[in-house]
Amino acid sequence: MFDRVKYKKFAKVQLKGRWTVPVLICLVSVVVSSLFSIPGFAQIQNLSDYDILYNPVTAASFSAHTRLNSLLNIISSVVATIFAYAEVGVYLKMSRSPEPVSFSDFIEGFSGAITAILIALWQLLWITLWTLLFIIPGIIKGIAYSQMIYLAREYPDIPVRKLMKLSMAITKGHKGELFIMDLSFLGWAILCCFTAGIGMLWLAPYMNMSFTNAYHAMLKDALDTGRIRMEDLQ
Repeated sequence: MFDRVKYKKFAKVQLKGRWTVPVLICLVSVVVSSLFSIPGFAQIQNLSDYDILYNPVTAASFSAHTRLNSLLNIISSVVATIFAYAEVGVYLKMSRSPEPVSFSDFIEGFSGAITAILIALWQLLWITLWTLLFIIPGIIKGIAYSQMIYLAREYPDIPVRKLMKLSMAITKGHKGELFIMDLSFLGWAILCCFTAGIGMLWLAPYMNMSFTNAYHAMLKDALDTGRIRMEDLQ
């Protein structure tokens, strides 16, 4: 049974006295991601609409800055993917033990950078293909593939294609509940807007910890019901 209230309550217990590292990780992730948007944005702000349209030199410069922005966005997405993979390792560790975690636990996750990128690319490919049919199937599949990153951290030897199949098996019957659980944080997210986004430094860990608890529950349910066998995780 999927119990989002229980997962969220337990997340608060798991984070109690251990907020420092998750908040620091969130802060570092935000700062690093922001760094990639500064150069291109600053350059484009200096260009007027008239120059962009009618000045050949400025237009060429704008085109170059646009390409730069595209490149920076790609790099930012790659970095965000690697950071997310590293973060999951921290929350999985917190979910298993009440012992303190350290920032080094986050750094260790960078060793799986290649795996993180492959997972992101494989998800992007299939979500894009499903979205071409319609937006809703793309959203549904995005939820269905959402457990790949957790599985990869716990079972690093499983190939990416198999991770996707396992994630689909784990989320079977729970995709709607996962979507509703995501929406349940919307109120907190709105309140964070009144803190200039600073509140997200605490909301993000709370959400991540809650979804980690949901992952454990769904995996257990999949094993108990036979949708997944222990041999599948080896």
